[in-house]
Amino acid sequence: MTAGIGVVAVALGWVVARWTGPIGSQRHRASLLAATVALFTLGNAVLMPRARAWRQERDVAVLLATEPLFTAVLEDHPSLREPLRLSLLQVAREGQGSESLLVGQRLLSPQLWRYVPRASDAAAVELGRALVAALTRLQALDPQRCYRFLFPAAAGRPAAGGSPFEDGILSALRRVVVSARDGSAEPLDRAAARRHLDAAFAHLRAEHESDVDVLRQPQAPGVDRARVCAMTIALYSELLALPPAAAGQTLRHVLGPEPPPRGSPAADRPPVARR
Repeated sequence: MTAGIGVVAVALGWVVARWTGPIGSQRHRASLLAATVALFTLGNAVLMPRARAWRQERDVAVLLATEPLFTAVLEDHPSLREPLRLSLLQVAREGQGSESLLVGQRLLSPQLWRYVPRASDAAAVELGRALVAALTRLQALDPQRCYRFLFPAAAGRPAAGGSPFEDGILSALRRVVVSARDGSAEPLDRAAARRHLDAAFAHLRAEHESDVDVLRQPQAPGVDRARVCAMTIALYSELLALPPAAAGQTLRHVLGPEPPPRGSPAADRPPVARR
């Protein structure tokens, strides 16, 4: 684009300069240089922002059409297309194009977790492992970051950027959505899942005693956030240690919200535990 503007600026500068004196004269060369610089600067100022905006619009359109997670969710929830498109455009305009997938994941989060109960047991296990890996790394870096990841509404989003450990969760969520939509998932037995969850809590209580109680009200004022993260990691790890079928069923129950009552707000995070 810049090269094209330069060629046009030289051509127009030549036209302007030819009226100022004989070709090759000092006056002609000075006029040619001045006109070319002025036209190049004007062309950049006028055309480059438009070219940049067009390129950003094109890149967002391509992402919406090619990212499997976006295409699947938007097919099921077409009303989200415009909010998602505008959010991705804003990220591109701020020069944070590498954050587009994570921003999209966050925006679609309320819908994404609703796919979990309808996903396959294997997809739920993969998601559970990705969560444990992400939470463990965030906890090691800073327990506040771990808690913020679990409860962004209570702790607030990061000031800028996303966690580098969310990529694994994004990949796992892709598989969750695909398996939920292709009809390959096993029926979910929530009653059996509750029994496995109760057994996991009993084992955690035997090992961690009263520490496990923070999972009952993890967003309570003054709660020990580091302990909430540690117990969440311990709980998910306990569930992942179950036989694969039981682990998948229980994680689908824990991570996937049951249909909310009419008029109630949807959760925008994975629940710590559902009993």
